[in-house]
Amino acid sequence: MKTYVDRHRWDVQFQVGDWVYVRLRPYRQLSLRPHYSKLAKRFYGPYLVVEKIGTVAYRLQLSA
Repeated sequence: MKTYVDRHRWDVQFQVGDWVYVRLRPYRQLSLRPHYSKLAKRFYGPYLVVEKIGTVAYRLQLSA
């Protein structure tokens, strides 16, 4: 089953200075959830990558 799942996945690495979009899931972000979540935005940004913390963790420069 892992081979079938891995066909649709790819390893993405970002560098410092790249612009990325952030995916917010409406069922996790209750404070940002609109009344009708089917038409809500799924990706927010773009945000600047400031620091690479781990293999999949990045520090972003969020607008205040």
